[in-house]
Amino acid sequence: MAKLRCQRAGAVAAVGGLVWIGWAAALSATGYTATALPIIAGTIVSALGVVAGHYAIEDFYGARMKRPGTAGAWAGGLGAIIFAAGQLVRLLSGGGEPVIAVGVLVLVSGSLLVAAGLVRTRIQPPWLGVLLGLGTIAFLGFEIQPATATVYGLAWAALGQDLYRFDPPDGRFGEADGNYGWLN
Repeated sequence: MAKLRCQRAGAVAAVGGLVWIGWAAALSATGYTATALPIIAGTIVSALGVVAGHYAIEDFYGARMKRPGTAGAWAGGLGAIIFAAGQLVRLLSGGGEPVIAVGVLVLVSGSLLVAAGLVRTRIQPPWLGVLLGLGTIAFLGFEIQPATATVYGLAWAALGQDLYRFDPPDGRFGEADGNYGWLN
């Protein structure tokens, strides 16, 4: 992946993570329902940011993360697209719950695989993979307490920030079979 493309996708992922934090915090603080127009719009925008994040992780780290992380990045990106499409259906017609449910399941499974890939390969500091994994699990508690979804947004903001850095110090743009972990 070219550095500039990675930088752009990382910026979009970081902004998507921040918007994700925003709508989850707004739902928690205001007591709005998940059907309020600004909340749905924020959900759509943040889900598309997560798509960019999954794309960047697959393209930037894919050769190093091997199967679980790469498959998770593809599944997570597809799940985020389906989730955003379900939210758009909800915005336009008031329905879309089955589409949202499928999107959430695919997004969660993909994000958990990406988290496992990030921890396993040590491309990133392990706490970022752990944060993504915990945020993904916490996101499942959204119906009980909307604030639980903020951890998932925080993970994407942190990952996006790292992808945004123009010239990572550890040479991750080198050969895929080299040792590019953060412990070098």
